[in-house]
Parts: sequence; C-alpha cells; structure tokens
Amino acid sequence: MKIKTLGAGIAGCLLITALNGCDNNKSTTTEVPKAADSTAASAKQATETATKEVKPAAETAAQAVQPAVAKAADTVSQPAAAASPQAQGFIDKAKSFVAEKKYQDALNSLGELKNLKLTAEQQKMVDDLKAQIQKLMSSDAGKGIGNLLGK
Repeated sequence: MKIKTLGAGIAGCLLITALNGCDNNKSTTTEVPKAADSTAASAKQATETATKEVKPAAETAAQAVQPAVAKAADTVSQPAAAASPQAQGFIDKAKSFVAEKKYQDALNSLGELKNLKLTAEQQKMVDDLKAQIQKLMSSDAGKGIGNLLGK
C-alpha cells in the first residue's frame, strides 16, 4: 500500500516537472533542473524509507515460513521412504516367481509397483527384471513350440 502511494507521488512529481518544462518562459528553464533534482532526491529518500520498512517484515515472514517448509519437506520425503520397503517386497516376490518359472505371476507382482514411488535403483532393478522375464518367456515359448513339432 505504501509502495503504491510512493509510486503515485513520484509519478505526480514527474508530471508537474514535465508540465513546468513545457512553458516557454526562460525563467523556468533554470527551475526545471532544480525541480528534477529535488524530485530525484525525494524519490531516493522514499525508496530508502520503504526499504527500511519492508525489510524487517520480509525477514519476519521468512522466519515464520521456515518451520512450515521443513515440515512440508519431511512430509514429502516420508511417502517415498515408506514406499521403498513395500516396493522392495514386490520386487523380491517377483524374483522368487522367476526362480519358480512363474513368469506371469512375476509380471503381476511388478505391476503392483505402478502406484508406488521407486528409487532410481529400484526402478533400474524393475526394468532389468521385466526384460529378463520377457526373455525367459520367449525362450520357454520357443522350446514349447519345438517340443510340439517333435524337435
């Protein structure tokens, strides 16, 4: 609010200065630079005053916000941390299904991970496991067809 008032005051002073400069009297030409100098000085003083008034309020607001920011950061990191052990459980279950050659069950177990946040390491592990399952499924399918054909 004070800044708007300050800006309006500065604009008014500049308008008055400009209107005084439009006069063709030579006596006012010496007054225009003086008026401009005084306007600049008052604008500088008003800016310094506004800065002095706003700075403590900004610092107080920043200090008040810091605990809320820290709490929000903790809240955001907790779901990711909580999801990691649950995600690891699904990954381990999928690995055991692969060992038992239950590839579809393994893919279903990995499908449960789509709603969970994974760490970069877990995401790489899931991608590698999916690729391995697909490779094993295609090789087992090829063997099954070969057995049907009597090879």
